[in-house]
Amino acid sequence: MNKLDILKNQWKSQKFDKNFSKEEFFHLTQKKSISSIKWIFIFSCIEFFAYLLFPFVIPDYFDAFEYYKSIHLFEFSIVTSILGYFILSYFMIQFYQNYRKIKATDSIKILIQRVINSRKSVNRYIIYNLTIFLGFLVVVLINAFKYDQNYIDLLDSEASGGVSIVKMGFVIIGIMILVLIFLIGFYYLIYGRYFFKLKKIVKELQIIEE
Repeated sequence: MNKLDILKNQWKSQKFDKNFSKEEFFHLTQKKSISSIKWIFIFSCIEFFAYLLFPFVIPDYFDAFEYYKSIHLFEFSIVTSILGYFILSYFMIQFYQNYRKIKATDSIKILIQRVINSRKSVNRYIIYNLTIFLGFLVVVLINAFKYDQNYIDLLDSEASGGVSIVKMGFVIIGIMILVLIFLIGFYYLIYGRYFFKLKKIVKELQIIEE
């Protein structure tokens, strides 16, 4: 017996103070869908405006670009920043469209597809952000060890002291893993609960449909 069959049996065995009709259950689930997708859009708006405010609230934000220039990544850092704004803007619009597309007249089948599409949008958004950030971090680290004299001296001192470059590579990978865990936790905290709510809603709609 798969998870959907188990959920169906649990749903059928529940006792309610009021005997809800199939239509009433559908409208309740529809409201939950609209609410979850609306909050996904709201959080994307908050994230976008927070991203816009970063240069003004983070100390030495613009000094970082001077450092990128010193390791020959000034243009790359600018392009990456613009790409970040573009991706966030694109998905913010997509989240809004997902929210606006849900109508009271939608059938169960159409609503299921709209919820699935909303989940896919959130999933793609998180994957794109993580990919760009990690890619940027890798490029910065590589260039830092090539052009930043502090890193070059560190490598020379470690090599002369008998410490393997491979070990330093593992340290860098460890740092990247920690950053990745932090980012996943951040996105799970903001979007994850609604992402999994939508997954549960799809199952509920599939039960109602049968």
